[in-house]
Amino acid sequence: MARPRAFNEQSVLDNAMNLFWSKGFEATSVQDLVDGTGLNRASMYASFGDKKALFLRVLNHYSQKISTARFEKLHDIDDGREAITETFRNAARFGRNEGRHKGCLMVNSGMELAPHDPETAAIAQAAFRRVEDMFANAIKRGINQGTISDTKNIRALSRFFAGSFQGVNLMARRGADDSTLNDYVDMVLTTLD
Repeated sequence: MARPRAFNEQSVLDNAMNLFWSKGFEATSVQDLVDGTGLNRASMYASFGDKKALFLRVLNHYSQKISTARFEKLHDIDDGREAITETFRNAARFGRNEGRHKGCLMVNSGMELAPHDPETAAIAQAAFRRVEDMFANAIKRGINQGTISDTKNIRALSRFFAGSFQGVNLMARRGADDSTLNDYVDMVLTTLD
């Protein structure tokens, strides 16, 4: 009879996520994961597979936990224009307040691994498309409500916003100050006019 797991899987994924988020995939060693999660190597391999398999689980965990929270305003605020504005303002605040300049794990991983790793590339591309679709839905709401011009190309603008959101995260990761992040967000939001 198999022994029950003696660890909290969500806690392990959170700890591994923070390691990969801070250090990146390549710089995070298996020993870092053992130390950071509290699992021994045998338990880690038996429960999650190798470092790459754990990393892929972490990306999905991140998408469900962090990405959902970062884009909740796109769903929760009825006015499409306000939803987009608040999403970008929150991204700038998160980047500044987070303190360690980690940016976005999905963006970081896409930059680090996607050029040579098809699995990571597929996860990053799917995440980008989800973000693009969320922005498109908010733009449509704004057009229907009259807060966004009906002359806008919804797909092109949603792609621009998805890319610009990544830009906010990259700027935060490199340590951009409040003024720089606010100026960037202000310019992005002028496209709603």
